[in-house]
Amino acid sequence: MILPEAGAVAVAQSLIEEREPSVKTPSLKVHLPAGVVGGAYTASSPLIRPSKLTSRKNGGVGKQLSDGWCVNFAVGCSHGCDFCYVDEIHKRFGRTRYGEAVLERWGNYMLVPSNLQDVIDSTPWGRWKGKEAMMSSTHDPYLPTIAHWARKILEAALPEGAEFCIQTRSLLVVRDLELLAKYRKQVRLQVSIATMNRDLGRLIEPRVPPAEARIDILRKEKEVGLDVGVILAPIFPPVQARPDVQKDVKDLVGAIAQIPPDHIYGESLHVRGENLRLIQQDLKDDKFRVTPGLDKGMAKTFHAELKRVGLSGTWWYDH
Repeated sequence: MILPEAGAVAVAQSLIEEREPSVKTPSLKVHLPAGVVGGAYTASSPLIRPSKLTSRKNGGVGKQLSDGWCVNFAVGCSHGCDFCYVDEIHKRFGRTRYGEAVLERWGNYMLVPSNLQDVIDSTPWGRWKGKEAMMSSTHDPYLPTIAHWARKILEAALPEGAEFCIQTRSLLVVRDLELLAKYRKQVRLQVSIATMNRDLGRLIEPRVPPAEARIDILRKEKEVGLDVGVILAPIFPPVQARPDVQKDVKDLVGAIAQIPPDHIYGESLHVRGENLRLIQQDLKDDKFRVTPGLDKGMAKTFHAELKRVGLSGTWWYDH
């Protein structure tokens, strides 16, 4: 049910006040996790930049995550998901601009622009009226150290008509529920989930809230009329911590079917940069490999499990 604006905001206020254990969020007054190197760099305006994470029609790689635009306002991501491909980009191209910090293990560096408020203020957000930008493509926009910046960006951009696909694994987005409800026609909220298996989750995404809590975010956002989506990714092949892939995908699909999301995407594990080495290290399995047939096999499982519960989705093949 799509609520009128006043009703949506009222529901958002009541949901924020709920105290369900699965959706409690940490305080914004937090420091970087132990072992994470912090730092700063100088950003330039405009904050919105071109992105390839869009449809092939728009010249992208076929991922329907924007109209060809993105908003990134940090370098690094303290989630520390070992499968992430972004680290390869920073290590290849970022050392000159960002310094030695990007040589740290992925998840152990986090840089934020020292002039971010100035860049937000000088970005002509109205230029992107009616255009959807991804927030964000190289980091989670709702990491504890930068969540307040995500809100400042939205407060500046949404009144000017810019639209956003907010992609997060963080529970802190719930703090902005009232704001997102007010501009719900300009926002879609998506979460990524790799597994429902907590043993595997603790190994591959150690600083990320449990899958159940992320799914609950979607429920809350949909209740206030937002377009919501989920990316089932990356789906891992059988590993010791989680040998039964089909059961894992079945459990995940069954959980999201209770909402259900407006958009569902899926992706298998893609090898990029150092992520295979980090995965082998965290799984304590130096023989772990991604076989050539994994992509097609996981796609088949993805579509079959969605069909079983009356849903459909889009699979992103490796490119």
